[in-house]
Amino acid sequence: MRHTLGVTAGIMAAAALLAGCGKTYPVSTVVPTATPIKPYVSSVYIFPTPTASPATSPSAEPMGIASAASTSNCASEEIWFTLERTDQVGFLNDEAKYEFYTLPNPGSEPYGIACGINGFMWFTEYAGDRIGTFDTSTSTFTEYSIPTTDSEPTAIVLGSDNGLWFTESNTGKIGRIDQTSDAITETSLTGGSATEPFDATLGPDENIWFTLEGSDQIGVITPSYGVTLYNVPTASAEPYAIISAENELWFTEENAGKIGSITTNTGTVTEVTLTACPHPQSLVFGVDSNFYIFCSGQTTFVQYDPFTGAQTSYDLRSGSVAQWSILGFDQKIYLTDSGLNAITQISY
Repeated sequence: MRHTLGVTAGIMAAAALLAGCGKTYPVSTVVPTATPIKPYVSSVYIFPTPTASPATSPSAEPMGIASAASTSNCASEEIWFTLERTDQVGFLNDEAKYEFYTLPNPGSEPYGIACGINGFMWFTEYAGDRIGTFDTSTSTFTEYSIPTTDSEPTAIVLGSDNGLWFTESNTGKIGRIDQTSDAITETSLTGGSATEPFDATLGPDENIWFTLEGSDQIGVITPSYGVTLYNVPTASAEPYAIISAENELWFTEENAGKIGSITTNTGTVTEVTLTACPHPQSLVFGVDSNFYIFCSGQTTFVQYDPFTGAQTSYDLRSGSVAQWSILGFDQKIYLTDSGLNAITQISY
């Protein structure tokens, strides 16, 4: 089933790392502020209108998005992203300049993206059933076919074992590609009822945590491929994005209008109902210890204070369709915006 963020619940995208989908970025514990900081859209970096078919679409479909610590050798002071419709990956640097690189195979639909080691960016190819890598030092691509056909990979994330872990949304599997041998290993999720693994993130326990949109579950896989699944209390919640924050995993429930948290030691799930976001999708944990949640079908986003429970809505630009979001290297929030064909930056 095709999944696209920015569409109402029940269908999919990614990303979005992303996490974005397949996200790899640091989250620091900070003292909560007495008063939440007011966020605002500070910049919108608009891309050239694509010329590829369908010509009626004004957007290259920016999707997955990634940033990394300033010490990283592949994404230092850069925001990397995928352009799903034009089969490209690109970056936005700290001077507000961007570059694009076109994948070798048309119709690949790159989705999630993450920073690896040795100066490589890694990404999923949703329609191509491949994992791709881009060498930032030589500007060259290498692609690897996933053993299972029609796998529809979405999120990708760097693990504590230096492997790249990815979700296969159409096969109910979690994959891993080794950065040294390039070998791909796939793990089938237990029980047969676990369906549509979608987003993924590295947890505080150094395991990979992921959402299962089709079976209303949160899963975790260890570096030794041990899998545990936890049910989300709300039926038909469709858990979507997941991030690590404050020693827990937090996730959105796209079809339930909620966000949830899960502890790593007990698997206890707690849910929070959002008052002005019926279809939450991506989320970010800000440096002010508030969550920023982006909602499908709305040009608004929600600031949620986990200490007080306060929820406040703020506006995006008219026409925005938020996809995946991250906390960038500069501690600002960045999101892929397919409605404006742009990367939107939020400061606070």
